[in-house]
Amino acid sequence: MEDTDDNEHSLGQILESSLVLPSDSNSTFTKQPVNETSRQSLELLGPDSLKTNGEPVYKDYSAPTGSYGKHGEPQSKINEFFTELRSGIEISKLLGSEAKELSSSQPPRYSREDIVALRDTPAIFQLWNLNYKELIASEFPQLFVGNVIDLANEEEEDNSNFFLRPYQEEIVKRSLAGENDIILLPTGTGKTLVAIKVIIQHIQNRLKNGQKVKVIFFVPRTDLATQQLKQIKKFIPSEWRGKCMKITGDENMSAHMVKFYMRDTENLVIVVTPAIVSNYFKTSREASLFDFSLLVFDEFHHATKKHDYNWLIKRYVQALNGGDPELHDDSLPQMMGMTATIGIGRSKSPDSAREFILSQCAKFNLRAAPSQVSSLDGFLNLPAEEFIVVDKRLDRVSQFIEHNLMSAIEARILSKIENNERLRSSLLGDNKQLEFPETRTNQVYLQMVVATQTALVEISHIPDIQLDTQYCKVALEHLKGYYWCLYLDNLLTCKYAVKYLLQWKHEPHLKGVREIWDMFEGNLETIIQLQEFEDQQNSNVKVESLKTRLEQQLSHQEDSKVIIFVQMRIVAEYLATLLNSMSPKFKANKFISTGRSNWDTSMNAQQRIDIRAKFEGNRYNILVATSVLEEGIDIQACNMVVRYMYVKDMIAKIQSRGRARHKEGVMMALLDDKLLQQEQKNSFKERLMFKSLEVVREMSEEEFKAKLVEQRKLLTPKKVQPPPKSRAKLPNAMISCKTCGVELGHMTDVRRYGQSHFLIIDGTLADKVTPYPDETVMRPMDGMQPYGKLLCNGNRSGGTPCNNRVGTLMKMDMGMYFGMWYIKGVCVNRIPLKKYKEVETRHNVIIQPITVEELQECGPDNQFPAHRITA
Repeated sequence: MEDTDDNEHSLGQILESSLVLPSDSNSTFTKQPVNETSRQSLELLGPDSLKTNGEPVYKDYSAPTGSYGKHGEPQSKINEFFTELRSGIEISKLLGSEAKELSSSQPPRYSREDIVALRDTPAIFQLWNLNYKELIASEFPQLFVGNVIDLANEEEEDNSNFFLRPYQEEIVKRSLAGENDIILLPTGTGKTLVAIKVIIQHIQNRLKNGQKVKVIFFVPRTDLATQQLKQIKKFIPSEWRGKCMKITGDENMSAHMVKFYMRDTENLVIVVTPAIVSNYFKTSREASLFDFSLLVFDEFHHATKKHDYNWLIKRYVQALNGGDPELHDDSLPQMMGMTATIGIGRSKSPDSAREFILSQCAKFNLRAAPSQVSSLDGFLNLPAEEFIVVDKRLDRVSQFIEHNLMSAIEARILSKIENNERLRSSLLGDNKQLEFPETRTNQVYLQMVVATQTALVEISHIPDIQLDTQYCKVALEHLKGYYWCLYLDNLLTCKYAVKYLLQWKHEPHLKGVREIWDMFEGNLETIIQLQEFEDQQNSNVKVESLKTRLEQQLSHQEDSKVIIFVQMRIVAEYLATLLNSMSPKFKANKFISTGRSNWDTSMNAQQRIDIRAKFEGNRYNILVATSVLEEGIDIQACNMVVRYMYVKDMIAKIQSRGRARHKEGVMMALLDDKLLQQEQKNSFKERLMFKSLEVVREMSEEEFKAKLVEQRKLLTPKKVQPPPKSRAKLPNAMISCKTCGVELGHMTDVRRYGQSHFLIIDGTLADKVTPYPDETVMRPMDGMQPYGKLLCNGNRSGGTPCNNRVGTLMKMDMGMYFGMWYIKGVCVNRIPLKKYKEVETRHNVIIQPITVEELQECGPDNQFPAHRITA
């Protein structure tokens, strides 16, 4: 495009105006003389930023607008704001829900470091890079203590010349030389700093040699992305900080936006959750490992089974073995894994443990066993381990609930099912009976209740059984509630078990069956009386043992910091409250994950930041936490870590132990006999892991390489021949309704998408089923949102509509609707199935992955138009 005087004049007019935020964020902006910063920002766009009519055209940075519920289009919303200079940029709209929190009347609670991290919000990422920092600061002055901070000065300090400890320098040598490696260091010994050192040298070397640079820093959870990005920006050279960002599911970024950032050459480092990148590869045919130069996997031990870490790494292994003709060893990105424990999977013997470790090494194409350090003396404090074994609690409250309520409800459920033949056959099939486990306090009982609930939901649309189905569903919900009541009574005091029951009065769905609700209300007063007696006469030995040990710790070290790990969020909330009521020395608070559950207790990211700050600032000396605090999150060394009636696996044990890094630290477990046996198994597996790792490290170079070649072959998926085109006509591929038997389609019209979606590409599907909206039918996965159920359009023998659920309707972020067969609602060759895996094993039908071409070719004929969605 040639520059003209008119264009220059238009640009000059633009330069004579700028955007200033008014005091009222809802009003429009006013024009003010442009400052030098804004002038430079506009000039950076260059002469090609003008249309032929003289209107300004800003580069489409495709900045995501997902933070307020919309996705960017070819010309993003942010850029629309840029071109409409008269109306100005409303930062509060770009921030959406985040602006509500930032604009609240609460006192300032953000540090200078938090303000710098604010720019990583994708909606304002490009605004920041265009030097509109002062606009953000003006609209949200309460973020700052005192006068508005010059955010540009916040980043001038360069910490990139930091020094590593001797053991860090020792373990990072291979990674600094450009080799793949797995960094095995205990929690709290600075794995992130080691990774940042590698990132800095990697970028410097590639920029110096004129090579493409793109570092992807994977984190297993969304809440770790902000923390790791903050660390990277703190130590990376200041001139690169504007080229670092994060992408997680919280940003709700569209596939178009993800593709842009993955292929954009401006951003040097992207901190990302693995699902984002795996979906990018599954939905973009341009995606290639060659787009990246360094892949860093934080908490690498997650690279097992169906985790997205494993999916991405297997793609790397496939490229190594010649699965991708465009890639070869020299062009593949450097790989770096970080973890406190490499794990042994389900291994029970030295041989299988050794093979598991070799498999993990093969995933990274290591030239030698994972690097090790000669000594951590002086840098790592191993805590002393203690065990307190307690008996199961038996009290009048639990006994009353079991014998007077749960047993009575179970009898009513069984009676309803046995007296309704259609309900019994639909729920259980032929020659089966429903039986409740005798022990009502273990997880087997809960699993049985939940499984029965799920099965009832799937058949609730069948005529003649709807009333009995609804009765059983409500009754099972009461049983589930009583189970949690017994669980809380065993771990805490009767008071908190009854407190949980009292919350039922605010749950309308529990009042759906009058008979069951009257049973609860009629016995509630008796339960309260029993609770008051038990709490006065019989204390819980678990709680008393915990109290005594905490008092001993605080008496020995008054400034001690304690983390107590529990299994459930509700236990964390109630136990923190209980501890605060037991002693003025106890200053406890919960630390739990984001999310919603039956008891509706959760914490958002900012609340967790606040709690951590107050814990480190001595406002709290006890945190009662779920597994969210076991790994990844940076928190100061603690004097004591307690696992309160909570045992998970060997990796969780090692991760939680790493929190007790303080000198004279203690790792205590308060368990019953059953949990103690599980803990002993974890200790055995830990010893087995270290012994097997030692054997691997003692292998000769030739033996190690030979073993890795074998493991890579096992990791590479076997190539399968596509099914013949005539397969669709074969009778063993026919799909029919499980209830009415009408033919619905063929399995060869099904394609695999992602890990767990099987899309129907049959264009006639909309004529055979009726979509019914129900967003709760399943959880969102692989970039697809559940929209509803697919009900069969066939008729039963009596002529009544079938309405059996035969599928699920999903909506892709492209705006296209796809159906998926509900495998439990259909038959293949008139044979009912339980899993898609049975389609391949029993019927010799291979489900192929969907191709980009098939997605594009489906078009509107395969979609369910909006007017056809049943209200």
